[in-house]
Amino acid sequence: MISLLLLDLDGVIVFEVAPPHVKNLELILLHDLLINGLKTLGVPVVVLTHRSRAEAAVILQSAGLQGDVAGLIAAEDILGAAFAYGTPWQVLRKGLRKSWALPAIERRYRIDRKKMAFIDDRLDNIEDLAGNGVGIALHVPSGINDDGSLISFDFEQVVRVLRDWNGDPAPRPLAIAPRIVAQSEWYRTGISTSTLTMSPFNRMRRFGRSLRNLLWKRAAE
Repeated sequence: MISLLLLDLDGVIVFEVAPPHVKNLELILLHDLLINGLKTLGVPVVVLTHRSRAEAAVILQSAGLQGDVAGLIAAEDILGAAFAYGTPWQVLRKGLRKSWALPAIERRYRIDRKKMAFIDDRLDNIEDLAGNGVGIALHVPSGINDDGSLISFDFEQVVRVLRDWNGDPAPRPLAIAPRIVAQSEWYRTGISTSTLTMSPFNRMRRFGRSLRNLLWKRAAE
C-alpha cells in the first residue's frame, strides 16, 4: 500500500477543452465522485503540477478539491527545488523536471519516495519520477477525439491498482486502460485558466524553454 499519492492535474483531474469543441476555453472534470475515490486510498494526496500556483488553484477549485489535498507543488515550487538541489546549468539543461521536487516532498511529509505513487498523463513525467525512485508510477491516457469525445480513464481502476500494490518497486510504469467520455457525459465547469496563462511567471518559463531549446539546437550543429 502506498503512503502518499502524487497527482497531476491536466489529463488526470481535468481536461481544458478549446474551441471548436466549446465556445470558450473550459475545464472539463474527468471523474465523478473523485473525492470519494481519493478518500478510499486513505493517504495524503499532493498535487504535483507544471501549472503555476494560480492556475492550479483555479483547477482545484473547479474540481472541488481545495480542502481535500495535503499540499500543492506547482511550477514555482519545482523551480525553487531545482535551484536548491541542482546548479543553474543543470536547471537550464534539464528544465523543470518534476523529480526536482522529490527531496522537498520527502522532507516535508517524512515519507520515502519508494512508498509514493505518481499519476500523470505525460510519459516523460512518468519516466522522470519512476527513474528517480518513486515506488509506482501510473501512466493514464488523455486526449480529445475529432468528435469531441475525451480520452480518459476509470479512476476506480487506479484506486484498485494502488490498493493492491504490495510495496515492491514497480519494474516499469503501469499503463491504465482508456475510457471514452462522450460530450453528453461531460462534467462542465464553465471555468478556464485563460486569464492566467500570460502571467509574468509563465512568460519567464516560456523564455527559459526557448533558451534551452536554442542551446540544444546549437550543441547539435
